[in-house]
Amino acid sequence: MGRGVISLCGSRLSFRWRLPIKRTVWAQSNGGAAVQTATCPAATGGALSATSLAYLSVDRMGLITDWNPAAERMFGWTRAEIVGQPVADTIVPPQMRAAFLVTFTRHLVTGDTSSLGRRLELPARHRDGHELLIEITIDLVNNGADGFCAFAHDSTGRREAEQALWESNSLVQAILDHTTAVISAKDPDGKYLFVNREFERRFQVAAGELVGRTQADVLPAALAAVSQERDEQVLRSATASTNLEELPAGDELQQYIVTRFPLLDPSGVPRGVCSISIDDTARRRSAEALRRSEERFERIVSNMPGMVSRFEFAPNGAMAFSYVSDGCREVFGVEPEAVLADATVITSLFGPEETKSIVDSMRASAISLEHWRWEGHATLPTGERRYLQGTCRPERLPDGTLVWDGLLLDRTREKRAERDSARARRDLHQLISSLRGYAFTVKAQPDGSVRGVYSSADGSEIFGGPMTSHGDSLAAAIAALVHPEDQPKYAAFWASTRAGQPGDLTCRIIGYDGVQRWVFIRLRPRPEDPTTLDGVCCDLTPLPGSPATS
Repeated sequence: MGRGVISLCGSRLSFRWRLPIKRTVWAQSNGGAAVQTATCPAATGGALSATSLAYLSVDRMGLITDWNPAAERMFGWTRAEIVGQPVADTIVPPQMRAAFLVTFTRHLVTGDTSSLGRRLELPARHRDGHELLIEITIDLVNNGADGFCAFAHDSTGRREAEQALWESNSLVQAILDHTTAVISAKDPDGKYLFVNREFERRFQVAAGELVGRTQADVLPAALAAVSQERDEQVLRSATASTNLEELPAGDELQQYIVTRFPLLDPSGVPRGVCSISIDDTARRRSAEALRRSEERFERIVSNMPGMVSRFEFAPNGAMAFSYVSDGCREVFGVEPEAVLADATVITSLFGPEETKSIVDSMRASAISLEHWRWEGHATLPTGERRYLQGTCRPERLPDGTLVWDGLLLDRTREKRAERDSARARRDLHQLISSLRGYAFTVKAQPDGSVRGVYSSADGSEIFGGPMTSHGDSLAAAIAALVHPEDQPKYAAFWASTRAGQPGDLTCRIIGYDGVQRWVFIRLRPRPEDPTTLDGVCCDLTPLPGSPATS
């Protein structure tokens, strides 16, 4: 009865069936090396029928003479079909037939036995035409007188598995070599088993030099102690952990997200720790810079008058505020969160006319992508009516959404002040008219001149003739009438008022009618525009018949 023998060589497992084969030793006539020969049993024997190894024998003509059940399963030919067929035309692939015939003939002619008794890996052909990769061992039958016998098994699956394993290992190695993550593996004693290329680059150390050494050989003592403690914690708990840690990089410490997990043996016992460290320094610095930028933006916006906002109009018609500053409380008396949740909290505060003007102006801005500008009234929830002024810059996003970033100001005080100022000027002009006065408004020019923009009358009662005939240079026209002795203080008066200072002046003029008069001139710059000055000129000369002239 035969015996199976298993041998392990490297990562390969081989199996050979040992049968009670008659062996003889013979010497070549030329004194060459001794050759082992065998007498192979017929495949009909019980052992050969039961073995999982394919068995075949071939005579000296190259015809198959024996074929066991395992060979039938491997090659697809039954014993009845294959016996008597040339081995070269059946199980030898077409591209290998010429080489096979050369080797077969050489053995017959020269007695070459170099391939006998050795395990060979060769391609073979199945009955359906597909190729197999087989491991085959060939021996002589009756010292070669009856041809050859061979045992074979299909190694296609093993070779495919080896190829798949090689490809998998190559893929993993390529990932380890080219990833920007710092990867290492250590044994339970903290000694390095493996480091990848990024580890070598970051810490300027060769993998071969580091294997067998500890973290203390790479990291500062304090950092190495912390890392070792976390490794041990993973080993004790047999669970993964992730921490933010600092690792040296040149003269600075950089922040890494470090994930550790245990390396388990088949029984689930931790046999080491693998660490994957991802440099998070740039992201954290960017996040910190963004945070500071947002803080600066919020500080600037919070100190700005009015409401800063972003209003969005989507292609599907949806409208909403995506940003509203705290100034919303001052302008509309509502909370920013309420406006973000529902834009109608603001839009409902405008009357029909204001709503129409807003919609029309925004539609025009959406078409032209020019600045949106609007002025009008809104009625607050308290019933207070406010005058608002808005300006926004439109932009069309890639998805078609239109956004308006801008500012809405409460101009109620300014508008009220303008109305009050206009009313006061009208009252003043009426008063001046009744008091033989001359009211005017002038505008200081960049070249130092002063141009008249308004006057209440022609000034004949004060200047002895109409001032309108002297064009826009009102200051120069009055200067031409000022008494020579009063010219210096008149010039100083205008210089001061052009600089934005209020001024009063009493001086003498010689009118167009040749009459000398005492006049009083008062100038006041407008708060909203110091280059615009409102003035009044009154005749202080006593009227005929008054006590001053008697």
